[in-house]
Amino acid sequence: MSRKGFSIIELVTVLGIFLALSYFALPAFDVVQVKSREKLLQQRLFDLRRGIDFYVNARNSTAVSGVPYTPYPLSIASLTEAIPGVYLKNGADTGPFVPAGSIGNPFGRSEDEFTWDIRDCDGVWHKNQLHHAINYAAGVYDVRFPEDGVHGWNKAIDETFYKDW
Repeated sequence: MSRKGFSIIELVTVLGIFLALSYFALPAFDVVQVKSREKLLQQRLFDLRRGIDFYVNARNSTAVSGVPYTPYPLSIASLTEAIPGVYLKNGADTGPFVPAGSIGNPFGRSEDEFTWDIRDCDGVWHKNQLHHAINYAAGVYDVRFPEDGVHGWNKAIDETFYKDW
């Protein structure tokens, strides 16, 4: 009698092997996703900080028509817009200094969710800021991952805290 096909034992064995392999592969997939978010977080922090530096370098050093002077952007949204000509140094880039789509926190529930801690020029940290257009009288000096975390995320795979990046 010639044999065509597989026996039920062979099929169950192969299925068991696939299930065991997938059991070990899923955690590795989660690690890859977290590492991808961490890389994006590093890039976003770098872009925002660099954008603040470029903004400061483009601003003139005097107050204009009674507006209190700060060389720093009044909000993160200011980095995504052009600086009005009256506030620019001669020949400086008008901006925008950060693309509008790259100011969200990658650990938010959506790509657009804006959740950062903002430090103003007076050294005060404004915790868990949820909107990019909030104005800070002393200007935006720095940005970091929220100290309290975002949706339960606060520690990296390498055991460092995101807030320290």
